[in-house]
Amino acid sequence: MSGKRIDYIDYLKGLSIIWVVWYHTVQPWFVDFSFRMPLFFLASGIFFKVADIKTYVRKKTNQLIVPFIFFTIIYYVYLIVQYYLAKGSLIDFDFGCIWGVFALHSGTESFTVNPPLWFICALLCQQILTWILVKTLRQRWLISLAAITISSIGCLYIQQLSTLFMFGRSLPYLVYYIFGHLYGKDLLKIIESKSTKSYSPLIGATVVYALSITLKYTTQINEPLLTYFETFGLIIILIYLFKGIHYFRIAYPFWFYGRNSYIVLGVHEIYQTIFLIMFTHLYGEINILIGMLQTGLTLLLLWPTINLLNKHLPMLVGKAEIINFSVIKTKLCHS
Repeated sequence: MSGKRIDYIDYLKGLSIIWVVWYHTVQPWFVDFSFRMPLFFLASGIFFKVADIKTYVRKKTNQLIVPFIFFTIIYYVYLIVQYYLAKGSLIDFDFGCIWGVFALHSGTESFTVNPPLWFICALLCQQILTWILVKTLRQRWLISLAAITISSIGCLYIQQLSTLFMFGRSLPYLVYYIFGHLYGKDLLKIIESKSTKSYSPLIGATVVYALSITLKYTTQINEPLLTYFETFGLIIILIYLFKGIHYFRIAYPFWFYGRNSYIVLGVHEIYQTIFLIMFTHLYGEINILIGMLQTGLTLLLLWPTINLLNKHLPMLVGKAEIINFSVIKTKLCHS
């Protein structure tokens, strides 16, 4: 398992990212349940590696910062074109909106230019915090305690403060990322073992999830701690589910979108907005059925888009290195 991607975890990321696309249109009430973000962050945490500072900065620059800049520019150009087509002029267009990425945001506020990119900012914040905690505290129980404390404070207080680069918004989800990093592979080893204990996490997660749901709907308790228990239970159940079904080809789209989650995050709202304008013009308003059609068509267009970007611009979507500090250093030395 070490050093390899785990297919059914990519399937889980695919579920969360497809759920994000569906969430960004008119959808049934159950789509609003926010397991998509914890699931995405926990699954991402499983693959996180604590490297030396130079390696870490190089990888995160190529994997997160470069795609963030690329998708921000793409969406900015799209906004300009959309505005011109709608107004016939760019006189009143706010060209400075792109600098909104440096604005302060609180609560669930997001960027003006390409709002879903808050996911990438949050992921970078969580990785930086994880790297710091692992390097300084070292012991798993201390790191876990720190993550629980930071997430709790973030959920109750810091998220409501105005912060740069979605730092406050990312904190409530740190505990999921840390859990994935510290315990994810251990959990997967238990799940994949042939022993009778392989289903013990599933039994425990089912009990925790059932108790959380029962308390939530019978006592009207809606405390953040209860939500954490509920979400962790559901995520572990989903890991078992996808472990069982990922062999079937019908589940392949989950794998495909999971492996290309940054491209989905960066492009899907452009397609969704185009369909929103089109369907609003045709039908006057968007209902749940139209929202499902909008989601399906967006995912359909994303498929060739992902293949094209991976083939022709891999360095801009986090699939290849655009910046290699060792190469730059070598060139500087020779010059």
